[in-house]
Amino acid sequence: MLNIARSMRLAATVAVCAVSAPAFAAALPMSLTINADSASTLHDLTANSVSGGVGIYNGNLSDAGDWNVFYNFNASSTVNSTGGVQTGASAFQNGSFSITNLTAGEVTYLITLTLPTEVTAPMLGSFTGSVSGTLITSGPGLLATAGPGTSLWTAQTGGTTVAPLFENPFLAQRSTQGATSIGSRSFGNPDPLATSTFGNTIGITFNFRLSAGATASFTTNLSGVGTPVPAPAALAVLACAGLVPSRRRR
Repeated sequence: MLNIARSMRLAATVAVCAVSAPAFAAALPMSLTINADSASTLHDLTANSVSGGVGIYNGNLSDAGDWNVFYNFNASSTVNSTGGVQTGASAFQNGSFSITNLTAGEVTYLITLTLPTEVTAPMLGSFTGSVSGTLITSGPGLLATAGPGTSLWTAQTGGTTVAPLFENPFLAQRSTQGATSIGSRSFGNPDPLATSTFGNTIGITFNFRLSAGATASFTTNLSGVGTPVPAPAALAVLACAGLVPSRRRR
């Protein structure tokens, strides 16, 4: 992990020395996939407007009286290029999301919100993320992780897990009508989490059980910065500087 962080700093220094041109992709459609037990739907969320290079996405969705969804997100992705070569990238998505279970029974949801980054070159990543939430019920109800090996919230890039939050087991429960906060959790603050990749997408996944008639409401954020993977020549410089560990001779 230390070597990754040092490599990222070297790559960032090289990028600063080059003249690069940012390419904004703020208005790219985000993908929202909602799996409710065995039923699955895919929705393309187009930006309602763009302000300062940031796409603003808000609206509501429903599915045959089984659930209602409300969303309000800001999102943007930027790719820097020099001479047609990608030299860096950044992307974020933040906002609020809620889903109401309109059925008469408990439902397990797997919900993924994905933003394309247009990154095509291998890059190292640096990420921060957070999520908070509220359970709202009209009577007894619960919001809980889906089961062993799951997390209520997970960040990904290019299909690779960045970090989970609210790992199993987690349970928020009410015996009467009202609202209960599930609290908040985060990673990468104050020091961003260094990862071995910054992919062609960033995304968040919610995976939870929700009781009949209840609403799960979340506020969430995921942001990342991509820097090119150092070329072999750069790795050689690191080795000469003693930043890459060498094998001991037997």
